[in-house]
Amino acid sequence: MDKWMKNNNFNKILALAISIILWTMVHIDTAPATQTAASMSTKIIENVKIEVTGFDEDKYVLDPLEANSVRMEVRGKSSDITYVFSDAYKVTLDLSNVQPGTVKIPLSPSLPNGVDLISMTPQEINVHIELRNTKSFPITVATKGKPAEGYQLGTPVIQPVGVAEVTLSSSELSKVTMVQGIIELDGENETYKEKKMKLLAYDSAGNEVKGAVIEPSTVSVELPITLPFKSVPLDIGFTGQLPGSLVLSRVTPEINSVVVYGSNEALESITSYEGIVDLSTMESAGTKQLEIKLTPPAGTEKVEPSVIKVTLSASEIAQRTIEGIPVTLQGLGNDLEATVTSSANQAVTLTLSGSPTLLDQLDQNSISVVADLSGLMAGTHEIALQVSLPRFVSLNNSGERLVATVQIMEPTVPINSPTPNVESSSTPVPSAEPVIGEEIEATPIPKPTHTDTTPGVTVSPSAGKAENGGAVNGNTGTGNTSSSGGT
Repeated sequence: MDKWMKNNNFNKILALAISIILWTMVHIDTAPATQTAASMSTKIIENVKIEVTGFDEDKYVLDPLEANSVRMEVRGKSSDITYVFSDAYKVTLDLSNVQPGTVKIPLSPSLPNGVDLISMTPQEINVHIELRNTKSFPITVATKGKPAEGYQLGTPVIQPVGVAEVTLSSSELSKVTMVQGIIELDGENETYKEKKMKLLAYDSAGNEVKGAVIEPSTVSVELPITLPFKSVPLDIGFTGQLPGSLVLSRVTPEINSVVVYGSNEALESITSYEGIVDLSTMESAGTKQLEIKLTPPAGTEKVEPSVIKVTLSASEIAQRTIEGIPVTLQGLGNDLEATVTSSANQAVTLTLSGSPTLLDQLDQNSISVVADLSGLMAGTHEIALQVSLPRFVSLNNSGERLVATVQIMEPTVPINSPTPNVESSSTPVPSAEPVIGEEIEATPIPKPTHTDTTPGVTVSPSAGKAENGGAVNGNTGTGNTSSSGGT
């Protein structure tokens, strides 16, 4: 071998052979098509995606394209079309200069090097563009399914906002009537909470309007799921006694009503709720805040809140006498008249007990003194008076009854008298025509047929003491202190 390599002629011949081989390889690839047609082939490329470029999404809305991809037939060397990936083939739709309306735009293909396009379907596409519009809609919540047996749904609470903005083309936006989120229920017995409830746009038929851009796209929602409930006024009752000579001047709960939960049957009979304060915890005059627990009424599940604070104010007891309080007659039957028998009985004088602050605020209009005449007939009656006082004010107890003597009468019937003829100055001549109707005679006022013999005291301006209708020490009444007796 070394002998041949040292031969200069052999090396020349070998170099020539290699040169011929290389020349042949190069010229086969670059030969005219007519000479290398046998080395070219075709290929079908399916589903080449159409890419949209140059579109201003902030200003316009593009309707869905009538086609999202194209079919290509290409030609090239077997090595080029066989080993090139499909994503190397691209088709673009340039919308940079398109205005609102409908227009047909040609598609622009992009092929790998050495590959030619034989055909493309479609070659152009219809495009519809509209101006982008935005409108605000209130966010609503709908439910599907049901909560647990006996439970009911409350009002949903939406955060952070109650309004959503919907952006669509003008024609599509006109179809939108509401923005709504859906809550799926399946026997829940406690408040439903969803941090990301998706919002959708719907038309008047309840169908979703596709393509809507909604801001915000999701919201947080809480849907109360509770037993039936009822809000009722809160009353404050008392137990125990205030020490010494103290009386209440003010009771102020931090709330005025509570919510009671239970069955509809149990709630039907509940009209108010009474919270109980123990007066014995008030050790001296002044103001004190107490915390009381509220327990559910019989037959109910719970009451909210379960604990409240009540502020009590107490002071040393005082007295005040108020004169000239009018007596009001109530309950008189139809066609009857009544009067207090003497002017001295038409007003009373009362001595009252309570805190100095409350007593200083009283006048004749703050106190009601009533004589109830319900069911009484004509005659003279001695009526026990009913006294209504502001809360924490009571009558000074003297052991006497407050009464008034009242006379009840039937009304006087007027006598019919002829009406003179004012148009004639002559003496009227009796008419020969018969009188139509019956002549009515005057009815005398009846004398009393009955006198109430119930023992009592006739009221006079000096009658300043009466039976006490409420406690002075640790008044636990509701504010309507009264003194009454039989008729």
